[in-house]
Amino acid sequence: MRVKSLIPSLVPCPLEAGWELIWQQSLPNPAGDQTFGGFSGMELDWPRRRLWLLSDAKQTHSLELRWPGTVRNPGFQRRSPQPLEGQAQLRLDGEALVRLPAQSSDRFWMVSEPRSAKKRPAALLELRLSDSGGFALINRWPLPAAWQPAQGRGLRPNKGPEALLPLPGQQLLMAAEASFQQDPSRQLRLLLAQLNRGRVSFRAVGTPLLISPVTAASQHWGLTALLPVRPGANPPLLALWRGYAEPDQWWNRLSLLPAIPLDERPRQPLAPLMRWDLRQLGLEPDNWEALTTGPQLDDGRPTLLVASDDNFSPFQQSRLALLAPLQPEPCSSADSR
Repeated sequence: MRVKSLIPSLVPCPLEAGWELIWQQSLPNPAGDQTFGGFSGMELDWPRRRLWLLSDAKQTHSLELRWPGTVRNPGFQRRSPQPLEGQAQLRLDGEALVRLPAQSSDRFWMVSEPRSAKKRPAALLELRLSDSGGFALINRWPLPAAWQPAQGRGLRPNKGPEALLPLPGQQLLMAAEASFQQDPSRQLRLLLAQLNRGRVSFRAVGTPLLISPVTAASQHWGLTALLPVRPGANPPLLALWRGYAEPDQWWNRLSLLPAIPLDERPRQPLAPLMRWDLRQLGLEPDNWEALTTGPQLDDGRPTLLVASDDNFSPFQQSRLALLAPLQPEPCSSADSR
């Protein structure tokens, strides 16, 4: 198969070349804090060498890491976890942490997973970076009723949205983690949020994503992050998937998606152009859940930064890892394969 398009630099070239694991490391928890962990969202400010991790703990909090070292030897300096200011008694389940390209550098966005439509609805939240290095809640918009869990319909409890993708034009694309209760098991819904002068409107996306789980993990397989492979409107996307099977088996996959039509016209599920098994790189089998663009290597290659959610389990760890695409060929031709 030949994929007609300009090759974005964030993917291997050719695609079959795959990825290189630059490093992976566990985040230390010297005090044995039982509330430390649960990191399911991540955002990097490389010019200022600041990395934020968002936790889905019962009381949402963030952790800031300073990156004083090099790309290959980061030498992270951990700051104190900061609770989300303004959450009060709100029951949130923080997932994803992103910034819009054209917004102020202190504005961030996150999504919250539902447990029920009344007690904990799925919502999109606007945050402000506070002086403490943590975040403060500014606004909260419940997702449309069709995305709330109900009897036999809508999102499954604790099944997304986990992926949140900032796009030009003040838009945010979000994806469910798993199929809706009433949908075919291999279809994954998308939702587009449009920002306009402090208001948010939602629009269904007519093209679902195709779910292709590892057979053994089909009951616990989901999409956890989306990332554009290049700047600009409606680019191809990288998608991070994870699977689990009792008692302690994990699968981690990265796939390349073509550009997604963002209108409401119903279409067939969108299949990936390429899939990569991240376990083959030496990545520790775990709940790798967050994904963002990392800093450039000294050889000019871009990187991906991934983080794991330890589920507050003594059998898992909070980890960070840096991946880079292998690019033995120039990435400027019109054909990738």
